[in-house]
Amino acid sequence: MIAIIAAGLLALPALLVQVATALIVAFLSVPALCILLFRKPRHLRPNLGDPDGDAHVIITGGSSGIGLSIARECARRGVRRVTILARTVSKLETAKKELEELNAQSKKTKQIKAVSVDVTDYKALEKTALELLGKTPSHSTYLFCCAGETEPAYFDDIPPDVFARITQTNQLGSIYTTKAFLPHMKAGTICFCSSICGQIGIFGYSAYSPTKFALRGFAECLHVELCNSPVNVQIAYPPDTDTPGFEKENVGKPKETQLISEQGGLSKPDDIARVMVTEAFRPNPRFNVYFTFDAWMLSSLTAGFSPIATMQDGVSQVAGMTLFRFVSLFYLHDWWRIVRKFQEERDAEMSKTK
Repeated sequence: MIAIIAAGLLALPALLVQVATALIVAFLSVPALCILLFRKPRHLRPNLGDPDGDAHVIITGGSSGIGLSIARECARRGVRRVTILARTVSKLETAKKELEELNAQSKKTKQIKAVSVDVTDYKALEKTALELLGKTPSHSTYLFCCAGETEPAYFDDIPPDVFARITQTNQLGSIYTTKAFLPHMKAGTICFCSSICGQIGIFGYSAYSPTKFALRGFAECLHVELCNSPVNVQIAYPPDTDTPGFEKENVGKPKETQLISEQGGLSKPDDIARVMVTEAFRPNPRFNVYFTFDAWMLSSLTAGFSPIATMQDGVSQVAGMTLFRFVSLFYLHDWWRIVRKFQEERDAEMSKTK
């Protein structure tokens, strides 16, 4: 901690200069950004914000967690059709009943469906997509790929089959879902649910983090391919969120992972869902979807070659990159301190047992 404080004091002059420089760069970059921001041609922008339109929201992992919260948010907004997809029939039935009770208050949503399907089974997804969209296509479709799982642990303790299973669900599950549904989408948005772990590698997530990084690459490729299509592509990076999956994840989570993750706080799934639905419904939605101040900084810092659709994101990424990189080093230094502390404790315990 003393080292971080000392580094902060030593860095203060440089940080002040960077802040002043960032403000100047931000001001000067606006005219160019007005031209360079990504925009769909107007004739390709569906009226995504109209809940009374013929819209259909489809959510994988929709029986619990963020996926279910997205379904709730859509039911509250009166989206015409809402379909949740998941594997477990009992959870789907419970979730559907909850959505129907929620809709009974407004009676705006005309159709709520729950379909049991495994996102790792491409043939089953193809059949489901044909049944949901092939016969009765909607004016606009929103596809939220939220199915996922994780099993945080020390790398040495993770069996190879766990890597394979998590990759199948998190990465290939989203790719298979998109492959099955995209041919039937006239317009709308595909939103991939990544994670903060899809932007930075965090201790204990060596099986999970690579799959979420992979979604970013896939989303960027798809965004370019569909840049002249009425189908939008975006990727969301939720922080730790209070869901049943997060509770399960905490069982056996390494102490280092717990301490590092706690620095980002714990979000509510309904808050995450509200942002995701709002962003997906925009006529020209942003590519990277973030939720907190730290996440905004991280999204700006890891933007790379990703497309920019809003002036806010453009200015923060062009002007703030150097400043954010400097700040990130303080986070990294603290994480190294945590990891080394527990490693020393484990080494001490092992020496006692010898």
